[in-house]
Amino acid sequence: MDSALALEIEQVSRQKALEEEALRGESAVRQFYAGTTALITGGTGFIGKQLIEKLLRSCDVKRIYLLIRSKKGKSMQERLKSQLNDPVYDNLRSQQPDFTRKVIPVEGDISELGVGLNNEDRMKLAQEVNVIFHVAATTRFEEPLKKATFINVRGTREIMELAKCCKDLRSFVHVSTAFSNATKSRINHDLEEKIYESPVPPEVMIHLAETVEECRLNAITADLIRDWPNTYCFTKAIAEDVVRTMGKDLPVAIVRPPVVICTLNEPTPGWVDMSSVIGPSGIILTILLGVMHVLLMSDINIPLAPLDYVNNAVIAAASEANKRYNNNEKEIKVYNISCSGCKIETSCLSDLMNNPNTQQYVTPKAVWYCYAFSTGSDVIFWLLTWLLHYIPAYVADFVFNVTSMKRPEGIKSFVKMYEKINNMSLLYGYFLRNQWNFVDDNTVAMLNQMSKTDRLLFNFDISTIDWSRFMLIWCIGLRKFIIKDGLKDSKYGMKKQSWLRIVNFCYHGLFFGVVICLLYVSCAIFMYVFG
Repeated sequence: MDSALALEIEQVSRQKALEEEALRGESAVRQFYAGTTALITGGTGFIGKQLIEKLLRSCDVKRIYLLIRSKKGKSMQERLKSQLNDPVYDNLRSQQPDFTRKVIPVEGDISELGVGLNNEDRMKLAQEVNVIFHVAATTRFEEPLKKATFINVRGTREIMELAKCCKDLRSFVHVSTAFSNATKSRINHDLEEKIYESPVPPEVMIHLAETVEECRLNAITADLIRDWPNTYCFTKAIAEDVVRTMGKDLPVAIVRPPVVICTLNEPTPGWVDMSSVIGPSGIILTILLGVMHVLLMSDINIPLAPLDYVNNAVIAAASEANKRYNNNEKEIKVYNISCSGCKIETSCLSDLMNNPNTQQYVTPKAVWYCYAFSTGSDVIFWLLTWLLHYIPAYVADFVFNVTSMKRPEGIKSFVKMYEKINNMSLLYGYFLRNQWNFVDDNTVAMLNQMSKTDRLLFNFDISTIDWSRFMLIWCIGLRKFIIKDGLKDSKYGMKKQSWLRIVNFCYHGLFFGVVICLLYVSCAIFMYVFG
C-alpha cells in the first residue's frame, strides 16, 4: 500500500475509535443544537463548508439557511449544488443521503444594506432562526478599504440588525481573526481575549465608505490604517466593536481563529479547498511541487489551527454563549482559539522536505527538487528570489518558448508564476516575521468546562496535537485535494526526487560557475580599463 494512503487510513481509524467512544456518552452541546435552525453567512467559504458538514453530521440541527449570492454567472442554487458535491461532504452523504434537504439557500449579499434580503426572506429568518454564525468576510489583504468596510464592517452591522429581529435567537457567533489587533505597536506583546478600542468608530468608517469616492479613500487608506498591516485586519478590528455595541443584550460570542489550515480529522484528514491555498497552505503546496525555494520568515512560532478544531470551537462557543446568557452573564466573551498550544516553528516549513519522514510522502507530480531556504532579511530574500526563482524562470520560459517542449500542467509562464509567489510572500511576510502572544484563557476555560463526551466530539485542544504528524497529514491533504495525484506512486516520487536532486546540484553548480566567470571577466575588464 502507498505510504500516503496508509497514513490517511490510519488517521481515519484513530478518529473513528474516538467517535464511537464519544457516542456512548451524553453531550450538552448536541442537546443545545437538537432541532434548531441555523443561519450561516460565508457558508460557501473554506470555514463555512466544513462548519455546515459538522453541524449536520454531529449536531442534529433541523435546517441550515445559507446566505448566498449569484456569482460569476452562477445562480445561488447552482453555486449551492456545486458546493454540496465537494469531497468534504462525502462522509456525510454516506451517513445521511438526503442531507441536502436540510440546507436551504437564501438570496443575499453581506456587502449590501439589509444583507440584500427581500422582505419575505427576512421575515422567515426572523421567525425561524435560533443560531447565527457570522463567518462571511473578505480575507484579501489588499482589498480596497471601501469594499473591505462594506463586507467586514457594515455587513456585520446588518447581520446584527437581523439577529435583533429574530424571535427566538439562542446564540450569535461572530468569527473574527486572531490578527484583528496584531498591530505593529503590539509586536511581542500579549493579545488578550477582549474587544480592543476600535481604530475608527464603526459608524464613521461606514459613513466614509458610503460617501467618499473610492479613489480618494484609497489615497488616505495608509493614514487611516496606520498601525494595522492591511485593510483586512483593520476592518475586522472595527467589526468587533460593532458586535460589542450592538450585541449587549444578545447571547453573543466572538471567536478568533489563528491561521486556519487543513483538517486534522474531520470529516477526513487533510481536507482543503482551493481558497485555502492563499497563505501557509500555498507555501506548503509550492514546496511540495518543487516550485518555491525562498521563504520570507523569521524564527518564530506560527499560530496555526486545523480547520476542524476551529469549527469545533465555534460550535462550542455558541452553546456556551447561550448558557451564559441564561445565567444572566451578559458580557460578550472573546475566544482566541488556543493559540498558545501551537508549537509550529517557521523552520518546520523551510525544512519540510529535508525531513526523511516527509520525503516518503512526496508527490510524483513535483516539477523540481523540493527544498527551501528561509530568511527574515529583505535584502537576502530579494537576492535569493532572483537567484533561485526569477533567473531560472526566465531561463525556463526561454527554453520552452524556443523549443517544442511541453510545459508542466497549469504553468503558462514561470516568470508570472513566481511574480504571484513573490507577492504572496510579501503579503504574509508581516505575519511570518513578527510574534505576538495570543492569550487563550477563555478558550481553555471553555474546554475544561466541557464533558468528556463533548471534548471528544468537539475537540479544539490544540495543545494536544502531534505537529510532526499533522505536517504529514497536511502534505497528503494537499496531494489528495489540490494536486489530485490519487495518493499513489509515492515511491516513484521519492526516486524522482533523487534524480532531481542531482540535476538541481548540477544546475546550480553550472549557474554559479557562470556567475563567477562573468564577475571575474567584469573585474578583469574594469582593471584593464581603469588600472
